[in-house]
Amino acid sequence: MDVLETLVLGLPVFIILLGPLMFVHELGHFLVAKWAGIRVEEFGMGLPPRMVRLFQRGETEYTLNWLPIGAFVRMTGEEDPSDPRSFAAQPKRWRFAVLFAGPFMNFALGFVVLTIAYLAFATQPTAFRYRVIGVQPNSVAAMLGVQPGDEIIAVNGKPFEQPIGADQSLSASALREVVLQSAGQPFTLEVLRSPAEGLSPQSVTLRGTLPRQLNPEAPLGVSISFRVVASEPRAYTFGEAVRAALADFAFVVGGIIRLPAELLNQRISLEQARPVGPIGITNIGVAMLEERDTQGLFPFIRFAGFISILVGLTNLLPIPALDGGRILFVLIEALRGRRIDPLRERWVHGVGMALLLTLSLAILILDIVAPINLR
Repeated sequence: MDVLETLVLGLPVFIILLGPLMFVHELGHFLVAKWAGIRVEEFGMGLPPRMVRLFQRGETEYTLNWLPIGAFVRMTGEEDPSDPRSFAAQPKRWRFAVLFAGPFMNFALGFVVLTIAYLAFATQPTAFRYRVIGVQPNSVAAMLGVQPGDEIIAVNGKPFEQPIGADQSLSASALREVVLQSAGQPFTLEVLRSPAEGLSPQSVTLRGTLPRQLNPEAPLGVSISFRVVASEPRAYTFGEAVRAALADFAFVVGGIIRLPAELLNQRISLEQARPVGPIGITNIGVAMLEERDTQGLFPFIRFAGFISILVGLTNLLPIPALDGGRILFVLIEALRGRRIDPLRERWVHGVGMALLLTLSLAILILDIVAPINLR
């Protein structure tokens, strides 16, 4: 896929992945706020600046905005309880419900998307190739000229596409064995290599004679990933799809809970755990769509479900300005029996918003200068 095609595909991927997630999030806030009797001044589709005022129903103005992603809800007095119909003037249970409704809608959407993915789009991988993601210095691979990003397509002149067993396990054993068997002999690797970002991969042949003594655990000295190159449709019953979606939901939530311990124990690197912003999410989505000839739409739709769940979890973090930070103030109020001064709460959320915008800008820059590459 060339650069122009990637750019053309990127915008709709951006809108498809992030637009509905933000929209349903704000819709959750909106519906529960209306239910609670809070005055909702505006429900905007898309993000400002405003394009046009669509209509007004009751006291709520409905608008269409220029940035075609998500939505927003503007309620009266989010930190000012002076108006009896403001958000801040409501009982704790209603403020909690309105705040939690956004993440809950993301969880619900994620579960529905995952269920649909398994019901209508599920595929089962049948073959894979090895893709190099790291080369150890002074290793056999470095001597041969292997580079990160290379995809191994042939070894010693023979195609090296590996079948996936019935247990769906992916293993490096086949590559390890053929390298060990070639110890002390001439050795040839044929790899697919991208000459530059956005250009089509080209076949490159690497030749050399292997040392007689090789590390039996890592004879080439590379770290690898697996790229699925063939798959077949797989049928799920409704019950199986629901159970698979629940398992994915638990996997995402469990991964976020385990993340701090995994980082402290160095089981995963900071690079692997780095947050991604809209550009990073879009790049990953585009990469998954580029694999649709071999895996269909299943990975992309499943990824959309994961992102929806992650958006809900992120918003529940106890960080000022996020839903979780505002929920934390409600819980503190319940524990201490009296409310934190609204002006102080507004100040805390303002500082939190400034920090979040700074962090978002840093993530955006990182996504541009060091994009995550799944290919």
